[in-house]
Amino acid sequence: MGKKPLNESQVKTLRKLTSDSPLHSLLLNLSVDLMLRASDLLRLQVSDVMTESGIAKESVQVRQKKTGKTTLEIPLSPYSRKVIEDHLQNRNQNDFVFKGQKSHYTRKAITTQQYQRIIKGWMRELGIEDVSGYSSHSMRKTKASVLYKKTSNVEAVRRLLGHQSVTATSSYLGVEDEDAAELARKFSF
Repeated sequence: MGKKPLNESQVKTLRKLTSDSPLHSLLLNLSVDLMLRASDLLRLQVSDVMTESGIAKESVQVRQKKTGKTTLEIPLSPYSRKVIEDHLQNRNQNDFVFKGQKSHYTRKAITTQQYQRIIKGWMRELGIEDVSGYSSHSMRKTKASVLYKKTSNVEAVRRLLGHQSVTATSSYLGVEDEDAAELARKFSF
């Protein structure tokens, strides 16, 4: 079974829990908003999300490492724009958004392993005992799953995730026959 996405309530709770940590607040909000793979998320530079004048960008476009393709312009939520402006104001445009604690001199981003540990910690803070079902893919899936549940538009979600096919996106989201049957029941005429 694939990794589980977070629900809207869990994201809201985590926003409160991470509000005192710039790194965690940026990770949470940008990972949910941008729906990027961990390798692409952690490579983000300040210039990707903020103008030189210190204003958070309205949307972000990223070249995906895995596919080499550029994502759609993905809008940033007010939450993400706020944490960007709160925490990246005095940073160099070439700095990584997610600098590690020891990276003041080396300018390195946190590693995927550090990101995974942070996510597991968040799940424990939410009271989830078995955190093995959660990873960076959970963060990537969160907004995509919410969008799919609210709209049933798997094609739009496919484009946002940068998947090649609707089949891949359906599998990624865990869309099952029962989901299709429920949709058919809703629109009987």
